[in-house]
Amino acid sequence: MLVSLIIKQFALIEHVQLDLDRGMTVFTGETGAGKSMLVDALSAVFGARASADWVRHGASRAEVMAVWALEAGDKQIAQLLAEQDIEMDDELLLRRIINSDGRSRAYLNGVPVPSKLMQKLGRICLDLHGQHEHQALLQADFQRQLLDAHLSASLMAEVRSAYEAWKQAGKALHQLQQQRGDTEQQVEWMHSELSHLQILNVEQGLIEKLQGDVQAGRHHAQIRSAAVSALQMLDEAEPNVRQLLARSAHELAAVQQFHAGLKNSFELLEQMDALLGEVVPGLLDALDAAFDEHALALIEERLMQLLEATRRHGCDELGLLTLMETWEKRLSALDTAGWDEEAATARLQEASRYYLQQAALLSIARVEAGESLCQALRPLLDRLALAGMQVRFSLQSGQSPTDKPLYSAMGMDEVSMQVMSNPGEPWRELSAVASGGELSRMILALKGCGGMVDAPKLAVFDEVDTGIGGETAWCVGELLASMGRERQVLVISHLPQVAACADYQVVIRKAEKDGRTVSSLQKLDQPDRQPEIARMLGGVDALPHAESMLHRGQALTASE
Repeated sequence: MLVSLIIKQFALIEHVQLDLDRGMTVFTGETGAGKSMLVDALSAVFGARASADWVRHGASRAEVMAVWALEAGDKQIAQLLAEQDIEMDDELLLRRIINSDGRSRAYLNGVPVPSKLMQKLGRICLDLHGQHEHQALLQADFQRQLLDAHLSASLMAEVRSAYEAWKQAGKALHQLQQQRGDTEQQVEWMHSELSHLQILNVEQGLIEKLQGDVQAGRHHAQIRSAAVSALQMLDEAEPNVRQLLARSAHELAAVQQFHAGLKNSFELLEQMDALLGEVVPGLLDALDAAFDEHALALIEERLMQLLEATRRHGCDELGLLTLMETWEKRLSALDTAGWDEEAATARLQEASRYYLQQAALLSIARVEAGESLCQALRPLLDRLALAGMQVRFSLQSGQSPTDKPLYSAMGMDEVSMQVMSNPGEPWRELSAVASGGELSRMILALKGCGGMVDAPKLAVFDEVDTGIGGETAWCVGELLASMGRERQVLVISHLPQVAACADYQVVIRKAEKDGRTVSSLQKLDQPDRQPEIARMLGGVDALPHAESMLHRGQALTASE
């Protein structure tokens, strides 16, 4: 809940700190004292579009800070903070700075954040009702949620599951149809390329091997001549290199133990002899290699074709192997695509049928929930001076899966809350008919009959008492106080009946200070509430009436 609000250099407010409690708090004051500034300040700290008009004349910037106490059930807030890697404590400190040029900065627990994040937080924490701004009740999704909150969770889950299965079946069929869309030329090209590469027997490192074979064939004569000369000098001439090395080793063998240098030289000569012994088989192998001009031509042709394939496809041997595997799969899929497409079409039809069946059950349940909710609303609307207003929930359902706007995981209904202002007039959308005060009273009626589920923890009402009085005003006050038992409620009101029902009262006053107009907020102690309510009634002479109203208001709320 909101535990503290600090406002600096904001419009007519110079510096105010307001500590708030649970329950219902009413803000009262004379017309023009600046009660609407409170709504603007809350809008600002929860990320509303910044306005240079918010900055007090002569100041360089305005600042609004709010302290929000976190509770165990604030899972959405915890998730939002985790996504932004912001540490979560027992409290949230929201801060918004608005410069005189209209630019602004936002901070959450001291961390700079975009205003959009503050707006997300505002949608979780705050219901702001007034002046047709932030009116959740006017949104189609919210109107649908009013009904869905009273439906079976298992039915909603089944519709979501059926929709997902339908989407997946459609995706699978689309992929098969794309495969079938390959032209005959593409298929022929894949067959041709695949057969050419299969003839080449592609393997990783093949280019390097073939290049070596080509070089060996092209230099066969030079290779043989060099091998003959080397073999002659090493092993066949008289004396040859190996004989000379053996004689050198023999000369050193008898005396090498007497000198370290001779010992090392002797060991090196023995190693050289062993190495030369390994050279000879390689030379003999080169002499035995036969030259086949036809075989060389075939190798050169294979290498040329392989290099051309890598150039054409822009990859190496491994890339060619991957392409071959891909083409084989596509060609295999094309061979069976006809059967697969038939089966996929059948699966899509079955998924569509089941989705439509479950969505139809959901539509029926929504109609029933809408009728029940409207029946429950009727007596409260009568008490709230809306006796002439008829309310209904209109559902428009899609006729086929091709009607995309009406088909979703939430079913196939477009829900619209409609009203008839007077008998005989046409039904019209709620947003086109209801005033700000009527919308606020509609919210109260929905809350009073249990229609509002999982609402934000803080509700702010600005126009709730517009155009009403007498017993209707008492009903408004009673319902607001009732809402305050479960949520924190802030109400800006000019009606003494509403003020008398509040748990707490804050008076907003306007005064002159150093030649400037300044608005201030004062939280009233219980004894101070009577004079303020008397002022709302008309003056000091109304003190006895104010006292009786306070007794009645507190008695109404105490009986909750």
